[in-house]
Amino acid sequence: MRVLVISNGYGEDAMAAVLARELSKHVDVEALPTVGAGNAYSGICEIVGPRGDLASEGHRKVGSLLKDFKHGLALTAVGHIKYLRENKARWDKFVTVGDMIGPLLAKTCGITIDLHIDVYNSGYARQYSWAEKQAIKRTAKKVLCRDDVLAGSLRAIDVDAGYAGNLMMDTVPEIDVDLTPLIGDAHAVTLMPGSREGASKQFRLQIEALSRLSVKFPIVGLVPVAPSVELVELIKSTGLRRVDETPIAPSHLAIAELPDGTKIHFFNKGVGTLAKASLLAVGQIGTALFQSAGLGTPVVAIVADDARPNRVARNERMMGESRVSAEQDVGMLARKMEIYLSDPKATCERGKVGIERIGQPGALDAAVRILTGV
Repeated sequence: MRVLVISNGYGEDAMAAVLARELSKHVDVEALPTVGAGNAYSGICEIVGPRGDLASEGHRKVGSLLKDFKHGLALTAVGHIKYLRENKARWDKFVTVGDMIGPLLAKTCGITIDLHIDVYNSGYARQYSWAEKQAIKRTAKKVLCRDDVLAGSLRAIDVDAGYAGNLMMDTVPEIDVDLTPLIGDAHAVTLMPGSREGASKQFRLQIEALSRLSVKFPIVGLVPVAPSVELVELIKSTGLRRVDETPIAPSHLAIAELPDGTKIHFFNKGVGTLAKASLLAVGQIGTALFQSAGLGTPVVAIVADDARPNRVARNERMMGESRVSAEQDVGMLARKMEIYLSDPKATCERGKVGIERIGQPGALDAAVRILTGV
């Protein structure tokens, strides 16, 4: 049996790639990432179909869609439709991971989706429109939603929909390292520079805010470094002083410190391990920040200047008290971080909201069973 996995987005690719890896233990798998190069699938399965980079790098901001269209998004979409129409007999089953792009693409190409995994919409913040429900009903045999509120809205119109966990939480990057010796009695803070252009600027903002708080609270910074980010440049951009100490594990890339001696530890990815050991996590909204909240670590979401206000409001509704937002201002960011640092007990209570809203793991195993019967 041959299965095609269709994903639409950088974060969605990362989740779908883990699904492809598990499916490949039982069936032949190929992947069609609808945006970007699909690097997440490297070494896991063959990538098929036309490629197309996003000028917006996947950030949904004011004007980003127009920017992407100007740089060839429409032509890429036409290429996907043409490719799928000509080759759909090649696969026995289809699975889509993401938002409504997969079901709409399938409908256009006359494809029936065996499983749609929705990792975007939420019963707490962004429910389906009538048109979206109808599109799903007409194209998908089975749907896994990220919460049962959303799944229930589909079951009400006789769609075979359920909640078995959030695929996002099945695919949290972990590393094998004991952080206890590094943290001690301090409050650990996970700082996320991100993986896109501008990571150094984001990190500089976070470090400047942290330096205002390290004089009030005992803090240790933990930083997951994406493969696309140059570590030396990241440290250099903030003026941190690199410390010549022996790392505690292969994934422990470097150690630096603020002028007051506060240590900042850099790791090869592993946001899940770092977030679980932290009192809070800080970064621009994205998969890693959602995953941190889902692990019970409250987050400070740095809002881009050109972020869509309705999208910001939607994410705030979905995450509830597990999230506070901050503009790209050092003073504001420091004040929002201090909300968590000044009352660790209340912060832990906020973390419970994140676990409830984002959901538990489990969707990965359920998807493999649905598609393979194993």
